Amino acid sequence: MKDTLYLQLKDEALQSLLEGQHLTSILNNDDAGVISDDQETSETGDSDEIVSEAQVQWLLAPDGVVNDDATTGSIDEAFDFLLDARGGLFGLDVVLILQGSHVFSTTVNIPSKQTRHIAQALPFMLEDNIGEDVEDLHFTPGERDSEGNVGVLSIRKSVIETIVSEFDRAGLSLTAIIPDMLCLPANDSEWVFVTDGHQLITRTSKYQALSIELDALPILLNALFPDTGEEGHKAPVPGAFKVFVTQEFKSDNFENWLKTQITSHLVDIETALDLQHIESTEFVYLCDNVDGDSLKQCNLLIGPYKPIPKRAPSLFNWKPTAVLLSIFMCLFVGFQYVQASKLEQQALQADTEAKALYRKYFPRDKRVFDVRKQMKSHLMNAKSGSEGTGFLPLLAQVGEKMNEMNRAKKSQVINPLRISFDQVQGQLKIDCTAPGFDDLDKLKKALETLQLDVEIARASQDGDKVKARVNVRSAS
Repeated sequence: MKDTLYLQLKDEALQSLLEGQHLTSILNNDDAGVISDDQETSETGDSDEIVSEAQVQWLLAPDGVVNDDATTGSIDEAFDFLLDARGGLFGLDVVLILQGSHVFSTTVNIPSKQTRHIAQALPFMLEDNIGEDVEDLHFTPGERDSEGNVGVLSIRKSVIETIVSEFDRAGLSLTAIIPDMLCLPANDSEWVFVTDGHQLITRTSKYQALSIELDALPILLNALFPDTGEEGHKAPVPGAFKVFVTQEFKSDNFENWLKTQITSHLVDIETALDLQHIESTEFVYLCDNVDGDSLKQCNLLIGPYKPIPKRAPSLFNWKPTAVLLSIFMCLFVGFQYVQASKLEQQALQADTEAKALYRKYFPRDKRVFDVRKQMKSHLMNAKSGSEGTGFLPLLAQVGEKMNEMNRAKKSQVINPLRISFDQVQGQLKIDCTAPGFDDLDKLKKALETLQLDVEIARASQDGDKVKARVNVRSAS
């Protein structure tokens, strides 16, 4: 478990908070040390309304283990203690144990299993049992058992909002608020009473718990053990009745009074009274009994009051890394810009070459706006206008043979310069160059193997190459 700081406000301190006073002065916690004149005036006014110095008890449990005595003092003293003990608040859970007199605990039966439906039904289920407007109350639902019973805690919104805001203001943001009576052990087969001679906290089941003045003990016992007359005692009774008296109030007369009050209700009931002393204060005993289940099921800080987890300070110096990352990003963006510029130039060059080649084969087109679309249009027109003469088949056959000759010598042997098609004669006219007359003759023979009529219309020496026109038509 994490380090845990347990806190408990004195009754007078809590009452002072609810009446508008503060746990500490803003001036005492101002880290900047510089405030405006307006702030100084208002904050000085606030500092005059601070609760007493002995306002809070605290106990630090390293790794969640309670092994020390509690300390009483001011919030500022608690801060100093934490700085000396562990160097600060990071990684610390702050749990406030609240007097149960401010919390109503009970159990209701709700058929629905959905958490959202349970939360919506709770105010209506408890409206007749609580003598207050449910709109002013904050509800904390617990677990739902197999029979549909749901534990619920309720507290005035004004109380919880005041506590949360004051501890935030003091710099001790709370992780959990737990009622003191729900820190007692929960066991359906036994009842637990704890008293310091002034207050009495009880727990008779998981969510049946109460915190009252000790003077109200007889009334509580009459409610727990009602008189049923001649039919005998039929109210549910525990297997064990444990009463713990803390070291704050040890007295034989007091213990005798307790025994007399309780045993008078245990007549003819098979429930043994177990009266014990606690060698610690009530606050330390409650802290020692807080466990993970209590923090999960009985934490009042849910919904709008749920604390936001704080991030621990990073020991890693991120500034050099941030500088290097910024430099890298600048270089990367610059490189991408240069690459984009080069690609744009290559695209413009390719577009220029494509248009030049298009104009070479289609000189009658004066305006070239989209080479691909215009070339596709010409091919489609040629195909539709020469279905009887086979323009595309001739072009495919001639191109295949030229390609074979060129690949055989690993160089361009036959270089077509211009291709035209005579639709009337069904004749493909190819102006090309070749290294020699033998190559032209080889092309002719290769085409004739495809059952084509091939004619070398003209051929002349042009430098180191032969320039010729080859006419090809289908033999059929």
